[in-house]
Parts: sequence; C-alpha cells; structure tokens
Amino acid sequence: MNVDFHCHILPCFDDGSESAEMSLEMLAREKEQGIDRVILTSHFYRRHEEQSHFLKRRQRAFDELRRAVEKSGMDVPELKLGAEVAMTRQLRMEDLRPLCIQGTQTLLLELPFAPVGPWLNDVRAIIDKNTVRVVFAHIERFRDVWSKRDFEEIMELPVLKQINTTSVISDGFFRKRQLMKLVEEEKVHILGTDAHNLTKRPVNMGKAVDILVGKGYERQVRKMMKTAELIS
Repeated sequence: MNVDFHCHILPCFDDGSESAEMSLEMLAREKEQGIDRVILTSHFYRRHEEQSHFLKRRQRAFDELRRAVEKSGMDVPELKLGAEVAMTRQLRMEDLRPLCIQGTQTLLLELPFAPVGPWLNDVRAIIDKNTVRVVFAHIERFRDVWSKRDFEEIMELPVLKQINTTSVISDGFFRKRQLMKLVEEEKVHILGTDAHNLTKRPVNMGKAVDILVGKGYERQVRKMMKTAELIS
C-alpha cells in the first residue's frame, strides 16, 4: 500500500486547500500517483485552540469533503483523519490520543522551528509516556535551524521520522546529498507530500518516488511505504 502520510487537503481548514473543489483535485492527483491511503494531517496549535474545538472543526471539514467526494462520484484513496501537532509545553500534560491518526496511537509531531532548548525535555516526556507512537514531521527541514550536534541528537531519539517529497525533488545539491544519505542509511522512515495546494505545494509523491527509485533506493521506498501503512 502506498501512503501519503502528511498533507493539508481538508477544505477551508488551515493554510491548505482553499475549497472542496481544490481538495477534490488534490485527491485526484493522489490517486493518479498511485496513492492508496491519504492521512489528513491538519495543523493543530495548542496555544491557540483547545483540542475539543479543533476536533469539532476538523470533523465538519471532513464531512464537507466526504459530501463533495460522494457528489462527484470520484474514486479517491482511503482517507484517514490525523493532525500535524505543533510542539508546545502544554502537550506533555494532556491526553494526546484524540490527535492521533484515527484508529491508531500514531501522533505526527511538528518540532519547533527554533534552536534546541528546554522544549526538547518536553518532547522526551511525550515520548516516554508510551500512550502514543511519535512521528517527527518533515525532520529534514530542521537541518539549518539546529546545530549539527543537536540535529544528530534528535535523530537518535527512538521515534520515526517523516520527510517531505518536495525536499527530495527541490533541495539543492548538497542538501539533497545529505537527505539521500539519510534515506540510504534508513534514518528516515516515512514519506509525505505536505501538500497544501495545486501550485506551490502540490501533491508530488510520484515524482519523488521516481527520483528515489532512480537513485537505487527502491527497497527503502518500499520499506517507508510499509511502515506508513502499518502505523496508520
């Protein structure tokens, strides 16, 4: 099974899809690129919103999307609700299971775009709770935010790491070489498009997979897809 583990396709919810029509086109592209399951990981910012309010808003957006799919008669991938949960200290005191991918204990966690500080202890506390399985979102985007030592330390944490397909496609030569090394050594475990729209941040799983396979990483791609399937 091929899985897009990270995207923002729910209509009119966050900074992703701007309409049900855009969402349908994004799902059509997922299907065309061989995706069987799409995890709808809308942004959740605990500093700005209670979990209960987020979950109600998300369900309304999901219901709108399902109605649009039914009306269109389109054949779309399996859809599962999730969240891209921005790290904040409050999370360590809360039950995070409602934010996990539906039917699982898998939580997609977005780490702070800031130098490593006390927040790392809060991340460790969430990992140590053992009530959720943590996946770090688009881990490669933090290479220029953290020091090399801090990046390596966080990469050693016992959690899964997701990378964005756009990084596979668009990173410059040296950054792409670093990313390919992580793929080759299986230090990253899941692919996601992090798609937000049809233009600047589109669904592009097919192109990224072609690049990885062309570089000899077909085995790693298969393993990443299997991992995504098993935990979602």
